Amino acid sequence: MNNASFHVLSLIPKDRLLVGNPMIPEWMKIAYWDDVNPLLGDQLSKFQAVLGGGTPIPYEVLSATSLEMIQLVSAGYDRIDREAVVEKGLVVCNNPGANAPAVAEHMLMMLLYFARRAGEAQAMVYNGQFSNARMDLMGPRLRNLSEMTIGIIGLGAIGQCFAELVRPFGSKILYYSRTRNASVEEKLGLLYSELDAIVQVADAVAVALPLTEQSYQLFDARLFALMKPTAILINVGRGGVVDHQALANALVTKQIYAAGLDVFDPEPLPPDHPLLLVDDEVRQRMLLSPHLAGLTQCAWATMIQNAIDNLVRHAIDQRPQHVLSFVNESTTTTHQIV
Repeated sequence: MNNASFHVLSLIPKDRLLVGNPMIPEWMKIAYWDDVNPLLGDQLSKFQAVLGGGTPIPYEVLSATSLEMIQLVSAGYDRIDREAVVEKGLVVCNNPGANAPAVAEHMLMMLLYFARRAGEAQAMVYNGQFSNARMDLMGPRLRNLSEMTIGIIGLGAIGQCFAELVRPFGSKILYYSRTRNASVEEKLGLLYSELDAIVQVADAVAVALPLTEQSYQLFDARLFALMKPTAILINVGRGGVVDHQALANALVTKQIYAAGLDVFDPEPLPPDHPLLLVDDEVRQRMLLSPHLAGLTQCAWATMIQNAIDNLVRHAIDQRPQHVLSFVNESTTTTHQIV
């Protein structure tokens, strides 16, 4: 490959990509959308692969004549135009599990934050209520994890990592997934149950589901009505899995106790989003983060390097990993290194 190159268009900005300090072979030539976009036209025709992040891929990129592969840095692929990539015969790969430990730690942080009523406690200190706080906050919402039942919805890489983190605290852990996983149940001491049954008994419900037609607004007013008034909802999957208006209503009416969210629908949140319109008392029972649970330095470095390594596999005519199933396997093609 001394005289050959493989051209990649990165939709991830250069400074963000390079902060992961990836090892990139010299023959892999990466250009950045921010630099190429004003030119378009013939500039796009040389790219054989796209490195994508959390934003939709522009149609003009998908239409590039030499494009063969789309590599995502994350596990989620709900923003991929499936019809377009199948029509073009593109290989599409995601990056599952690369940031699962970081996301699971974020979930544990949220769980502990609410179990110890940290948001309310801090507000009382700021409001000069230090002397009253201890008595006012004691009760069934101030909890050890050992006394809590945790429900995990979605037992992929993130759900399993979260279960591993919670298990040493002595919590009872239930889970729901489309398919049971007997080996993981035995390894982690998990109990399988149906979704409705879990939300009725769980002190905290941790959601790590992808967004599909089946999971869209799965957590709606009906499910919130089944949950305990002391229940905590945590969502790190996709924002569309939760009906946010129904969630805001459940928090305002104290149908549930608290909610920690790292994902939203839409992103970014518009000023009139229902979760931004609640009063200060409700905000003390919420913890919102801007989709950064999986973006620790360690996790990002792993995600970027995994993505680069998979691009290398394709470039040297090895089958890449994590080819998405909605793309027919027959679309895998021999690349043209130019």
